[in-house]
Amino acid sequence: MAVPAGSLKELIQVFEMVPDFRIERHKKYTLPEILFLVLSATIGGMRSWDEIADFGEDNLNWLRKYFPYTYGVPSHDTLNRVLSLINYRAFEEGFITWASEGFVLPNGAVINIDGKKLRSSASKSEQQLPHSQGGKGAVHLVQAWCGDIQLCLGQSRVDNKSNEIVAIPELLNWLDVEGCVITIDAIGCQKEIAQQIVDKKADYVLGLKANQPKLHAEVIGMFESASVMDAVEQEPRDMKAESEQPAQGHGRIEKRVCRVLPAAFMEEDLLHGWKGLSSVIEITAYRHIQATGHFSLDKRYYISSLAPDAARLNEIIRLHWSIENQLHWALDVQFGEDQSRKQSQNAAANFGLMLRWALNLLKHKPDKISLKRKMNKCLWNEAYRELT
Repeated sequence: MAVPAGSLKELIQVFEMVPDFRIERHKKYTLPEILFLVLSATIGGMRSWDEIADFGEDNLNWLRKYFPYTYGVPSHDTLNRVLSLINYRAFEEGFITWASEGFVLPNGAVINIDGKKLRSSASKSEQQLPHSQGGKGAVHLVQAWCGDIQLCLGQSRVDNKSNEIVAIPELLNWLDVEGCVITIDAIGCQKEIAQQIVDKKADYVLGLKANQPKLHAEVIGMFESASVMDAVEQEPRDMKAESEQPAQGHGRIEKRVCRVLPAAFMEEDLLHGWKGLSSVIEITAYRHIQATGHFSLDKRYYISSLAPDAARLNEIIRLHWSIENQLHWALDVQFGEDQSRKQSQNAAANFGLMLRWALNLLKHKPDKISLKRKMNKCLWNEAYRELT
């Protein structure tokens, strides 16, 4: 399966599609010039506006292979001002267009959708103050990640007066997810979202918590009843599917037991409105910390449009955490996103999109080396950078 070719040169066409908010006579740099500089510096590990401007000065001759940069390199203030004022919705749409260009996701690919708060995008005092007194919340992003191909497929910023329930449908509208499986935490467990996913010819696995109180209580009761029937050997063998998944590492021993029941056993009025609902799932996670001897047990519940296949559902639910382990971890540890103090207007959301562009480019370099080494080579080696 092909993935986005994604060279820096090919990205210029995407940057040219982003609307420029500036008055023509005041421009010293075109918008694609500025965006090309920011992305080129970002794949080399530059994080602050000052570092990006320094990268530009040190690599001006190389940058002029792509754009004239008649007035040299934009200052750090110019970079901050321009990135903070770009329409982030148009920028997000350009990213998704690029990320999905020229390839089709494999049938059955798992797409994880999850939110991420940029904690330093607003000061602590601003986050603690009510909005009516000048306070503001940290920027919150919803992202789609496909671990099968190691690609961030899209990002949608959560508007200040809404939440992920609004942003998730917007992101799904942009994505072609036919034949895929969408996993979302409990905040996405909404009838409208389930219907949207099925209407797009995809399947869903949605976390289930007390935000759907009647459904949550019913599912818990179903599994408790199934356990009682097991104990007295009254349950037919084909009524319940079960799968066990052991794991060991980092000084702990874990076991995940997945039990699945057909949704058809549920009360009819609770099924109403949940399009495609076929399975209800219980995951029991056992964890033993070897150093301390501490033992814990945790139960979580899910609903799905997939058939009651415990082994498959156990694996899909486990894969949901790849968005934390592979996307969020890389953004925070390698790119310092959580510590970034870009707080001006749309700067945090737009620079966050640049980081995801950079991560996609770096992850799809064929070298079997760490992300950090790829970033260093992009910083030091022009030829390597051009092939990103």
